[in-house]
Amino acid sequence: MFACRALLYAGRERDAAECGACGAAFYWPVPPLEEIARCYPPAYYGGFFKQYWKDYYKGRALADRLTRWRESGDFLDVGCALGTMLAGLRDHSRWTARGMEFSADAAALGRELNGAEIVSAPLSAAPFADAAFDYVHINNVLEHEFDPRAALTASARLLRPGGRLELIVPNGPVDFLPNKTLFRRWGRAVPTRHGGHLFFFSRRSLETMLEDAGFRVLSIRSFHLKLGAKARGLLPRAYKNFKKPLPPVDAAVKPPAFTLEQGRALIPPAPSWPLYRLSNAWRRLWRFSGSDFGYDFEVMAERR
Repeated sequence: MFACRALLYAGRERDAAECGACGAAFYWPVPPLEEIARCYPPAYYGGFFKQYWKDYYKGRALADRLTRWRESGDFLDVGCALGTMLAGLRDHSRWTARGMEFSADAAALGRELNGAEIVSAPLSAAPFADAAFDYVHINNVLEHEFDPRAALTASARLLRPGGRLELIVPNGPVDFLPNKTLFRRWGRAVPTRHGGHLFFFSRRSLETMLEDAGFRVLSIRSFHLKLGAKARGLLPRAYKNFKKPLPPVDAAVKPPAFTLEQGRALIPPAPSWPLYRLSNAWRRLWRFSGSDFGYDFEVMAERR
């Protein structure tokens, strides 16, 4: 059923629908690929240079977790951006790390910056053999996919039996709530917290899609509790970032290319790894399987 008007990106409003049975929401009809691409101009990836060490240390921390599960294996990161997390995993484990990135510009920058093996393709058309991987990692990508069911089916195809899928995705009803609430309150579409979200998955919709794709769901945990409170309007000035409309994006203007030299200038000095490792362990304690309050879901599933 119709839920509200929502912004795919500044200047592009579309209808958003909501499922009364499972609580998921989505743009309907699904926007064409050329509109989706407008959400990711080359300068969008400047932020990944700024958080270079955060992503590298995330890969190093993931290396510890993976090694406790299996000493070695084949790893695929979908939506790997510059491949910085891949570099952290590769440098600190015996796992083989490869990546996929929708943006050809970002994939090229990542190959040069990190020496990472990155292909540019949508997950539903992944150019890898069946059962090529032991672990597929998809972090904040599925909500951007044109066809998320096909993407999960492709993930199952790529995994060996018993392989793991780690899926990080926004808690859809919470992610979508400001759009619906403020459209009714202010009478206009507002931006989502992160542009380009096409689908807003509920726990129930995720479980159904994963089971249909050939997975056994091991756990679904919610986290980012403060963001969850903001999305519900429970904190002071929770919706302040939505009050000022964004300037429209001119679809006729091609954004300038973002160079590797510009990116390298944005990389900050390396912070302390022991401090990051400690804070990462602390943050992972705040993930709850029995609650949907948090802004994001962490899903672990096994290929049947």
